Amino acid sequence: MTDHHKNLARRAVVRRVAALVALLGATAAAHGQRLTGTAADIGRSTETWLALQRDNRAAGADLPMLGDAASLAYQRYLDSFKNKIPDTLGSPLGSSGGGGAAAGGQGAMQSN
Repeated sequence: MTDHHKNLARRAVVRRVAALVALLGATAAAHGQRLTGTAADIGRSTETWLALQRDNRAAGADLPMLGDAASLAYQRYLDSFKNKIPDTLGSPLGSSGGGGAAAGGQGAMQSN
């Protein structure tokens, strides 16, 4: 290995160590911060975020869905109308299993 390559390798190591030190410093600074917002500040911030979502002001550009993927997605959408919407959904509370979808957990439907 030539001196040039050794110097490049050393610089890369120094850069990685510097990045790690900076990251650790930023993490320590973030954990050292305290929450100082009042309920009014939090409420105002929440309302701002909800308005941003509701008004669609920060949305990215629509991305096209191409060919086969679009056809399959549209077919799944059409097929979803073939299924009856149940009057009630099952509850994991009354099941004798350990819970989860297989034992009547969330997403399991009760047949009428």
